[in-house]
Amino acid sequence: MPKINEADYIETNEQYSRGIAIDRYKNEISIVSADKNKDTGDIWPNWCYPQKRANGENVPGEKAIPMKLRLGLKEQAIQRLEQLIMVIEGRGGTGEYTEDGEEIPF
Repeated sequence: MPKINEADYIETNEQYSRGIAIDRYKNEISIVSADKNKDTGDIWPNWCYPQKRANGENVPGEKAIPMKLRLGLKEQAIQRLEQLIMVIEGRGGTGEYTEDGEEIPF
């Protein structure tokens, strides 16, 4: 994954130059964890080794991938972000309910 464009980055922690960014890959939109280099201003995604199950234990995978939340295509991404805002504001989730009358949060 290449360096992140400044326009796609939102700094969430000024002290440590940490933030989030929008990533677009094959029409899928994701939110990625990112850090900004204080000296150069370059913004890079954070990488992780996702866990996999081996011999009954969780172990780090062999290949690093960007830490991201996949939101889907543009329309899906917008809808999911609106749902997250509702949850953060305490206004509920989807407005859809199970057969038992429980609200479905996402």
